[in-house]
Amino acid sequence: GLRGSGRVARGAGAGAAVLLQPSMQAVAEPPSSGMVFASIAGIIGAISGGVGYAAGAQAASQAAVGLAGLYVIMSVNEYVVHRYYQHIGINKTSLFRWMKKTFKLTPLKSSGHVEHHKETKDDMSLDRRKDPILDSDLYRGTAFSWSISGIMTFEIAIQSYPWLWLCGWSFQASTIGLLAGIFLHAAIWQTLHPHMHDLPDPRLVDGVPGWSMAALRSTGFFRYLHHNHEGHHRAFGAHGNYNVCCPLADHMFGTYVGIIPPKAQVA
Repeated sequence: GLRGSGRVARGAGAGAAVLLQPSMQAVAEPPSSGMVFASIAGIIGAISGGVGYAAGAQAASQAAVGLAGLYVIMSVNEYVVHRYYQHIGINKTSLFRWMKKTFKLTPLKSSGHVEHHKETKDDMSLDRRKDPILDSDLYRGTAFSWSISGIMTFEIAIQSYPWLWLCGWSFQASTIGLLAGIFLHAAIWQTLHPHMHDLPDPRLVDGVPGWSMAALRSTGFFRYLHHNHEGHHRAFGAHGNYNVCCPLADHMFGTYVGIIPPKAQVA
């Protein structure tokens, strides 16, 4: 568990209710970003409170700081990968242009995500176009395979283990926190992304299954993520709302574009 001991700490998780209350209407406005962040903080507080009850106040504070940092790490990584790898934005950076000129590097090519955007219509359905990358994938570039989840685990691990160690977490606790975070991220992505593009839920054989969190699709959190990702697709040049499952980094880096209504609604 976490290193350290102390007096019992109390956790407050009331804010988490915003994320877990199902919609009472077929179509409902999502909660605000502030409500979502307050709810995430409430969940971290509730978990930390439970740790404090079991292991003391010092362990509770270690849990709170560690979990908050882990969330930031995952949000920033999601942002960077989406913006600079999936959208090959790295090719436009001054550093890469210098490296390309100096070392004769080849520009990064699309992994299929750019093609996914090209065939996504304003209502998020797909105008399926013949494409060698997307045609070979049942989920047309919208889902994570087990191999991608493995790469993500390694990527987050090399950043999170040092951070959690500094926060006083043991290796065992760090591993549990890392794997839980990776699974939750993948489960949210698999439940949200293919479904909103009218594609089937990913099967267990293909990756974390899309049905893993299907019961939560009507909750405020998933409504927020759905509208947030619609904004990403509708933003000019798809520049904005790069976070899909872990909202935060867009607000940190000034690329949050909010809710963008469909063109038919604007007209």
